[in-house]
Amino acid sequence: MKHLLYVFGLLAVVAGLSSCQGNNNDDQANATCPVGTTYYNGACYTGNGGYVQPSGTTYQNGFYADTYSGTSQLQIVNGGKMQEFFQYGMGVCNRAGGASGGYYGCDAYVGGSMDMIIQFPPSGGNSLLATFVAQPRVNPYFNYGYQLPSGWGALGIALGMVTGVFLPDPKQYNGVYRNPLQLQLAVSLINNSVGFSANGYGDAWSGLNRTKITIEVPQGKMQDNQLPFIFKVGDVPAAQGTFTRCQRMNCGL
Repeated sequence: MKHLLYVFGLLAVVAGLSSCQGNNNDDQANATCPVGTTYYNGACYTGNGGYVQPSGTTYQNGFYADTYSGTSQLQIVNGGKMQEFFQYGMGVCNRAGGASGGYYGCDAYVGGSMDMIIQFPPSGGNSLLATFVAQPRVNPYFNYGYQLPSGWGALGIALGMVTGVFLPDPKQYNGVYRNPLQLQLAVSLINNSVGFSANGYGDAWSGLNRTKITIEVPQGKMQDNQLPFIFKVGDVPAAQGTFTRCQRMNCGL
């Protein structure tokens, strides 16, 4: 019984936050990846973790939006769609088969801080690299988090303690964890060429790998200093705001 109580106990930890805009100056640029690979942290990877050399195209000209600096704007307009993006697109919350809460729950991310960065090739082109960074809401005095298995998951744990064979929880989310998440999106002109739309799909190893991800700029171009935008998950607006041109090379990534 002590073992079972331990398994279902709460885990508490204070998570350190990091900001994309507070980093030092960086001369490197993000490179585009071949088809069938995933861009992550400056490199391209295949599904089994193998490294693939990026191609020559680089993404340098950048814009950022965040929820906290006051120098740009990013506002969630549909909490349900953003929760879907955080859970299945980034894998940062609600991964347990049963209940999740505190900084493990998606509510903490919907109410937390977020950075959204877009970068273009130097000569423009028809693609951009979008980077998403999310941090849960924290309390300056006390934070907690818990993840509980589903009923089948609890049964699997109990069976494992008796027999040594632990069965996986059939309801837990096993998709990839990506924070930051970086997606390459195809760019096309809209609204009689006064704006543009960047479209793609979630990470190939995530639960949104067949869900359309869109950053839409109704009016604006790469040469502007600010770009109003709408962020859509599955063609449904989830967030909106205004991008501001980055003041650091590679947007401080």
